[in-house]
Amino acid sequence: MNKFIENICNSIFSNGRMKEFKNKTILITGANGLIGGLLSEYFNYLNKEKNYNIKLLLTSKSSRHKAYRLQHILNNKNVIYESLDLSLKTQDSLILNHKIDYCFYCAGYAQPSKFMSDSYSTLSINLVGLYDTLESIFTQNKNAKVLYLSSSEVYANNNISESHKEDDIINFSLNNKRNCYILGKLAGENIVNEFRNKGFDSKSSRVSLCYGPGVSIDDTRVMSELVSKAITNDSISLFDDGSAYRYYLHISDCCNMLLNIINGKQAVYNIGGKEETTIYNMAEIIGKKFNKKIIKGKSPNTISSSAPKKVWTSLKRYEDEFGCLDLKSFKEGLLEFINWYVIEKK
Repeated sequence: MNKFIENICNSIFSNGRMKEFKNKTILITGANGLIGGLLSEYFNYLNKEKNYNIKLLLTSKSSRHKAYRLQHILNNKNVIYESLDLSLKTQDSLILNHKIDYCFYCAGYAQPSKFMSDSYSTLSINLVGLYDTLESIFTQNKNAKVLYLSSSEVYANNNISESHKEDDIINFSLNNKRNCYILGKLAGENIVNEFRNKGFDSKSSRVSLCYGPGVSIDDTRVMSELVSKAITNDSISLFDDGSAYRYYLHISDCCNMLLNIINGKQAVYNIGGKEETTIYNMAEIIGKKFNKKIIKGKSPNTISSSAPKKVWTSLKRYEDEFGCLDLKSFKEGLLEFINWYVIEKK
């Protein structure tokens, strides 16, 4: 565990209730991704540093030797890893034969360049994979708790000036190039609610713009792209004018919220940041760090043109239940991310 991840784990532990996870069996799908990977490392940290005796079941599509986020924990006695394509039927999964107490369903692509190029898998992993996983878990343990990671992308066509709330009517456009992702997440939430209506403890979290140490080094989302350009190019060029508004959420705050929500009362919760920034403002911070000039673009590419102009979710439901959030400032989190990224890029 590198110092950045260790600091995040220490921060999460100091800010949350964790005793309910002691001596439990926890499944994390998509364990090689940003959020699934940090959760995996955190529960391993609880075992190593706090003697929590958690049995940790991890899956991702990656083969064992390519699960780069997890290599340093895979040989631990409390960790079982299975390479599993959850876009396919999963009855033969060894992991799903265990009696699972908690499941964080983090499987699926979050990078637009990936989910837009593989629409079938993007849909299927939120339909076939999620349904099979929930059915297996609740068959083995009717008292299990499952948290499905949905996305704030479900609000993509809700062009309103206020923050998006969980009970907003969801608008839909047939022309949205991200429909495979949006429909997949909405379908996943519907499956979660189907199990919830049967009396099982399943819920969804609509995650918005999580960032931080742990993204894949070939990540193509805007933050990683801008830092990569700052490292390798003489200037930082934007695809457009950078005026799109964003509310980024650091991975430490995201996971702290998820660990609360899995024991929460509601069917769905927004997860996002509070601090408004633009893509250009983010580029300015990166440019100042590397002493690089920012060059605005004139026309967006296919991926950026399909992105919503403003991503802003209400956190009132979360704060009403769990208390007011004291989130890491965006500048502090971004500079930490840059320092981590530069080391990983070497």
